[in-house]
Amino acid sequence: MFENGMFDFFNGRRTLEDPRKKVVLLQEEYEKLLEDREALELLSEKFKELALKNKALEEEMKLLKSELHQIDSLKQEKQEVLNSLIRAKADLENYKKLIERQNNNYKLQATTNILKKIISHHDDLVRAVKNVDSQENGIQVKKGFEMVIKNLEKILIEENVIPMNCEGEKFDPYKQEVLMVREEDEIPENTILEELEKGYFYHGEVLRPARVVISKKPTTISK
Repeated sequence: MFENGMFDFFNGRRTLEDPRKKVVLLQEEYEKLLEDREALELLSEKFKELALKNKALEEEMKLLKSELHQIDSLKQEKQEVLNSLIRAKADLENYKKLIERQNNNYKLQATTNILKKIISHHDDLVRAVKNVDSQENGIQVKKGFEMVIKNLEKILIEENVIPMNCEGEKFDPYKQEVLMVREEDEIPENTILEELEKGYFYHGEVLRPARVVISKKPTTISK
């Protein structure tokens, strides 16, 4: 403590008036101490301001972390809802495809049944025309039957029913059904010799197999 702020200067030094505790400082040292004290007080105030700002920033960080956590939760919920929508859409598309396939199969089966009936009627007409040949004055009747047959064949072609032409081909069990076997020496085995009933394709698939006669080699009897 400097007493009453009074100092004696001698040879550039200040002395305290207390004779028991006498401190001697240079004037420059004293001024430096004052400057250091002011700087320390400024630093203390600055530290308090920074501490307050740091506390406010910590509070803001806590708030931001909470908001980020909520955002992450919302993102996760959004993704779960989106995944559910995607699965629901896929299920709907699969269901539509299933219904479409079932409808197509139903239509195909219904059409197939109708076409088989038409083919059977066509066969009956062909047989009737052959029988007319043996009757007298049956020319006009035959022409009428032939016209009906041609119209039926036209309808079948328009419905993508394509007749097989099997004669001379090698027998195929997926397309033909054997009704008779005939021995032929000069013809390879399993060659179709005759169509007893014509076969038909529908959209590339066998609608009705052809009923045919196929060849086989004559049986040799050893002596």
